[in-house]
Amino acid sequence: MRVKLFRAFSIAAVIGVVSALLPSHASADSYKGEIYPLSKVKRGQKGYGLTTMKGTTPERFTFEVIGVNRNFLPKMDIILVKSDDPKVQITGFWQGMSGSPLYIEGKLVCAFSYGFRFNKQAIGGCTPLEYMKEEGLRKRRGSPLVHKRNGSVKGTKVSRASGAAPRSAASLAQWLKVVPDGDIGRSMARGARKAPWLLASTLPKRSQTADLERGMQASAVPLALSGFSPPAFAEAKRAMSGFPLEPMQAGGTGSPNQGPTEFQMGGSIAVQLIRGDMSAAATGTVSYISGKDVLAFGHPMFKAGEIYAPVAAAEVHVVIPSAQSAFVVASPLRELGSLTQDRQSTIAADTSLKIDMIPMHIRIRSGAGKTIGTFDVEILDNRFFTATFASIAAGNATSLYLPDRDHVTVRIKSTVRMKGHKPLVFHDFLHSSRGAASVVGGARGLRVLSPLLSNPFEKIDIQSIDVDVEVAYDTNTVDIIGVAAPTAALKPGKRNYVNVTLQPHRGKPFVKKIPFDVPASLAGSIVRLEVICGDSAGLHIAPPKSVDDLLAAFGSLLPGTVYAVTLYSAEEGAAINGRLIHDLPASALNRLRSSTRAPRVTTSRAQSRSLSPAKHVVEGSASVFIKVGNL
Repeated sequence: MRVKLFRAFSIAAVIGVVSALLPSHASADSYKGEIYPLSKVKRGQKGYGLTTMKGTTPERFTFEVIGVNRNFLPKMDIILVKSDDPKVQITGFWQGMSGSPLYIEGKLVCAFSYGFRFNKQAIGGCTPLEYMKEEGLRKRRGSPLVHKRNGSVKGTKVSRASGAAPRSAASLAQWLKVVPDGDIGRSMARGARKAPWLLASTLPKRSQTADLERGMQASAVPLALSGFSPPAFAEAKRAMSGFPLEPMQAGGTGSPNQGPTEFQMGGSIAVQLIRGDMSAAATGTVSYISGKDVLAFGHPMFKAGEIYAPVAAAEVHVVIPSAQSAFVVASPLRELGSLTQDRQSTIAADTSLKIDMIPMHIRIRSGAGKTIGTFDVEILDNRFFTATFASIAAGNATSLYLPDRDHVTVRIKSTVRMKGHKPLVFHDFLHSSRGAASVVGGARGLRVLSPLLSNPFEKIDIQSIDVDVEVAYDTNTVDIIGVAAPTAALKPGKRNYVNVTLQPHRGKPFVKKIPFDVPASLAGSIVRLEVICGDSAGLHIAPPKSVDDLLAAFGSLLPGTVYAVTLYSAEEGAAINGRLIHDLPASALNRLRSSTRAPRVTTSRAQSRSLSPAKHVVEGSASVFIKVGNL
């Protein structure tokens, strides 16, 4: 009898020890949604957290409260914690743990979110769940172009801007507010010599980065970039600088048909920005689940507010120890919902939604027209990032198939398809001495993406982007180095000619006679005559007042194989309701200048433009002042 009792107690003890040591997904399952209040958190309290150290199954680790930092961020406290758990002694708290739920007395208290670099002990901060629930579960303003994931309504479209009132016409000043100066989409306009105001774009304002050695900062979320060439990776890293994202060439493009069928507490979550032949996925940890609502990270990604992107489960391959800051290597798995919020304390997702990304097809051809390779990706549909990611994808595909850094002439056909509108189709001819990848971002089909998605009139549903790149390794380019009028005065109301001196690559300069028209209204005036390559010419249009005007305005964007001859006078006119009106009296112009609140009226220099096709890719500009004769 004693032997049987002893064996029973021994078996029970072993089961208890094994249960304590096993990965505690059962602990996550037993969580009933109880929140441990921040007001009761004290120094010295101990608890446990859940995070995924390998694979897809969360594991338990222990921690101790150091204290509470009041108002660490505006109106938000942070709980300081440390861990002596052997599981985190080698790595410390790592990048990718952001969002790991921490429990005191079996109740959820906070999500790990902040850390230090170069520290020798696992010490960091966590965001109280009270803040995360308040921000992450707030009512959304509207719905994106999504369809429900449940079977009954799957495939139905929901209005992207349900209940939104039509917007009024926009002035140039309003356009510049939509696309403020600062970081003017360098990756988007890469290869373009000058971005007209209509094409100006900007990324959202970057966060202020704390001192990397001494300050506590958001535990950077690993942004796994897979399928990126070194130039594309460098461009993506520049675009993501200043955000709590750490671009790294780790992981892979993932397995979209594998992995968990639902999120779990302490499990990995990946926000997909690009997927397909290349992948950009930000990986963190799930902090809270309530029905279809999921909270994660414990800090923002871009701090973009309401934002939509696919979210997926993720597989952790390994945690890499680092003297600077350890990080996780992970790949995205099955898509499980859509990102909905990106706030100071959390990101939020809705597992009942499936967000549509923008498909992009890239084809690379040789100068003989033979297809060398193709590239297919899906890109986040977002007014800040779509153009940047599309440009990076195009450059990445080009550098993969055409890595030669030599003189090239590039012909690019780019097509943007939109719901309810005719496709935008552009043919661009560009030249570079550093290879095709350095200029492919100058394609007008990529440059119009930001103004399309940022326009102040209505939401645009971009359905696909196609980029066809054909490269010839030659130097079919000329620089404009001088202009001279063949006569002392221009003839008003008639066709005139200007002599343009051109410098070919490795050749002698030559002169080309280019025709242009002179309006009769400029008779007797002094004008500045400018000859410039088409894709650097300023826009000779009024600010659009509707989406139709905007789409028509894109027709004024010129390719690089056109000479643009423009006449600028000293007189001013006005753009009223989308039309340029010249020769207004001074009293009218003065009144317009003082009417700063009139959104449909802006003053404009009177000008005339003539276009002439070129047999070369044209670069540069030159101008001269000249008199216009009398009628």
